[in-house]
Amino acid sequence: MGTYTRRFHELGSADRSLVGGKCAGLGEMFQARLPVPDGFAITVDAYEDFRDASDLREELKRLVRGADPASPQSLQAAHERATALILGRELPAAVEEEIRGAYLELARETAQRRGAGDPDRGPVAVRSSSVDEDGDAASFAGQQETYLWVVGADAVLAKVRECWASLYTPQAIAYRSGMSDTDATEASKISVAVQLMAGADVAGVTFTVSPRTGDRSVIAVNASWGLGQAVVSGEVTPDEYWLTKAGPSVTSRRIASKQHEYVPAPDGTGVIRRDVEESRRDVPCLSESELMRLAEIALRVERHYGCPQDIEWALERDADGVPRVMLLQSRAETNWRKRKQKSRNTTKATTDLLGFVAAAVKGETR
Repeated sequence: MGTYTRRFHELGSADRSLVGGKCAGLGEMFQARLPVPDGFAITVDAYEDFRDASDLREELKRLVRGADPASPQSLQAAHERATALILGRELPAAVEEEIRGAYLELARETAQRRGAGDPDRGPVAVRSSSVDEDGDAASFAGQQETYLWVVGADAVLAKVRECWASLYTPQAIAYRSGMSDTDATEASKISVAVQLMAGADVAGVTFTVSPRTGDRSVIAVNASWGLGQAVVSGEVTPDEYWLTKAGPSVTSRRIASKQHEYVPAPDGTGVIRRDVEESRRDVPCLSESELMRLAEIALRVERHYGCPQDIEWALERDADGVPRVMLLQSRAETNWRKRKQKSRNTTKATTDLLGFVAAAVKGETR
């Protein structure tokens, strides 16, 4: 790969400054032979060179500095202007050529390995990867975008630009407007992951520590039907499972009525939200054996990093129906630490675990 792209097998945790936290983590897990969908990172330098080649660096900085963080109208105006600027400028030829080539290489390799699929139109996820997202400014995480089931090099290029533009949501502008130049520059460094889609029929989040009590002897799992979007966004009440690490074994489960799910769109591009059939809504979405497999892999991830983890995953099935756990992201679990810190400052009772994923999205658990 060249200046602007790196395959996951070339990356590790030390590459965070080059490809952001998410891409560095995916590369680290890939190299550790954990089950991660293959892909590549578009480096921070690609966006930096795009801003310079387009003469946008100073103009975008002025937009952020000029916005009034107390005024929703001011933030919205700055957001719309910044988005229009980023989406309206051409990519430098070298950046576009390298991203296009990396996507086609990934898609063709995959089609050849699987013996199926259009070699030039493999579906991928295009995911923002901020250098700052897992740092002290954890609440900033999640404000950049992810696009699922993106098909074709032109669509990938378009979504990469939209990921860059997501640095300028009203919330992100308000977040950076009061920073020093140095901190604001660091917070605006962004990479993008292009990753083979996990064709999940079940997805969710696993914590290798209780996010409610800090008990490190347990594993907590939230899961629901379809792609993980409904779970991580907090749009559904997921099934909740608790396991002990010893064994491991399931100690309790609470099965929710899962009203809807995200699935690939019928035309093969993007995803749609649909109602879950009544016959599946109240049915556990994970079997005992699938929970054991999830626990086994979660413990491998925890051992690799040496600390409790917050893991996003998807459950794919082979042609013969055999389930395979695919890891989409893992990072050090911070929910319990934050809850503990919060408990020192307030007498407010802790909330029930159910829905901890939704809280995570709001920045309360990461």
